[in-house]
Amino acid sequence: MNLILAIVLYAGLAVFAFGIILLLFFLIFKKRLKAPLIICLIGLIIAASPVGYNFYMAQKEHREELAKIEKKDKKFDKAERQFIKHIKKSTVATEFIAQKYNKVWGELTENGTVNVANVDYNDHDSAVAAEGRRLLAQGKLDDADDYYVSVQGDYQKMKDYATDNNRQELVYAKDVLSKTGSFVSVATRPNGTFQEYTDDVYKANQRHVRAIQKLKFSYRVDCKFNPNFWTNLSASPDTVFASRVF
Repeated sequence: MNLILAIVLYAGLAVFAFGIILLLFFLIFKKRLKAPLIICLIGLIIAASPVGYNFYMAQKEHREELAKIEKKDKKFDKAERQFIKHIKKSTVATEFIAQKYNKVWGELTENGTVNVANVDYNDHDSAVAAEGRRLLAQGKLDDADDYYVSVQGDYQKMKDYATDNNRQELVYAKDVLSKTGSFVSVATRPNGTFQEYTDDVYKANQRHVRAIQKLKFSYRVDCKFNPNFWTNLSASPDTVFASRVF
C-alpha cells in the first residue's frame, strides 16, 4: 500500500512539474495559460491524494483506538463496581466474625467462663476454637474468605481493563485489596491474648478503612451505583465497630 501511495504521489508531482514547464513555455510564446494551469491543478490533486488518504487512515485509527479505550473503561467500571460490592460484603462478614470472637473472649475474660453452643468453657483457646467451629458450621467463616476471593478476581479484571484513565484508581484498589486481606486474616484467625487480638483487629480495621477512603476520593463523580454506599460503609455501626467495641 505504501508503495502504491508513493507511486501516486510522485506521479502527481511529475504531472505538476510538466504543467509548470508547459506554463513557462506558454508564457514565453504568449499562449493561453488555461491548459497548463489545469494540468498543474490535476498534478496537485493527484499528489495530494496520498496525503489525504494517510490523514483519513490516521483519523480512523485514532477513532478506533478511542473506541477501544472507551470499551475497556466501561469494562473496568463494571469490574470496579463488583470489586467495591464484594469489598463491602467481605468487610461486613469479617466484622461479624470479629464481633462474635470479641463477645466470647470478652465474656470469658470478665466472668472466667463462657457458654458456646451449650457448652461451658473456662480457657480462651477452647472457647475461641468452639466459637470458630460454630461459625464454620454456619458458613460465616467461609463468607469472609469467599467474598475476598471474589474481590481478588474483580481486581484482576480491573488490571486487565486498566487504561491511562484509571491507573490511579487501580493503585488505590490494590491498596484496598491488601488491607482488606490483612483485616480478614487478623479478624478470622485469632491469635495471642484477648488484648492482642483486639488491638490487632482494631489496627487492621483502621488501615482497611483508610485505604477505602483513598479509593473513595478517587472514585468518579458520576457514581454508577448507590451514591450513599461510601457513607454507609464508613459510617454505619457495623463498619466502625472497631472503635466502638475495641
